[in-house]
Amino acid sequence: MGTRLDELTEDLPKCMIEVNGVPLIQRMLMQLEQLGLSRIIVATGFQAQRLEAFIESLKLSTPIVYVENLDYDTTNNIYSLYLAREYLLQDKTLLLESDLVFEDSLLQSLLDDQNPNLALVAKYEDWMNGAVVTLREGGEIIEMLHQDKFQQEHTDRYYKTVNIYKFCPTFSRGHYVPSLEAHCKAFGYGDYYEQALKPIIRTDKSALKAKVLTCGSEWHEVDNACDLARAEALFAETK
Repeated sequence: MGTRLDELTEDLPKCMIEVNGVPLIQRMLMQLEQLGLSRIIVATGFQAQRLEAFIESLKLSTPIVYVENLDYDTTNNIYSLYLAREYLLQDKTLLLESDLVFEDSLLQSLLDDQNPNLALVAKYEDWMNGAVVTLREGGEIIEMLHQDKFQQEHTDRYYKTVNIYKFCPTFSRGHYVPSLEAHCKAFGYGDYYEQALKPIIRTDKSALKAKVLTCGSEWHEVDNACDLARAEALFAETK
């Protein structure tokens, strides 16, 4: 619902917030449109009809499928992904959160990488929120931590998850969807979907690798007014 953006999201889905005049979801869908995907699945919730109408107005050539989370106000994004889990089983999948702004090259670098299952990560900086990972050489993920488990003396070792992933159907069938279903059954629908990745990382270090963004690859997550201001500065046409 984007409540940290105050009046900007009173009657507007968070992903329709504009960065330099362009809604986040529009920018992202246009980037996905260039990849020749078989379809795009959009999980909706708050102001779902308004979002769908806006997306339809873009007249994309890639087919759009909508999965509505009617309980968006009492659940977290793990439930939205849980509702769409059948699609993970059917195809190679790019998983993205819609409050991101990033360079076109990020998605292409993920697709070009020969590893079938990847988490895109960036060196941790103080402005970043959410899950981080620690890594071994070669992109092996040692562990995934959320902020309540951070050790400030070790933040130089952390890499922030950019919230863009690539999964193959074998990984989804054998690892992620079963873990997603088990986590929801045990703990309910109030968590982030990364929680279902943690047991996979603990038990099979080779299942999911990290791809570290190269220096200068720009991206930003928009959660509040400060994030929005930084994103507009970062992606301004004139620096």
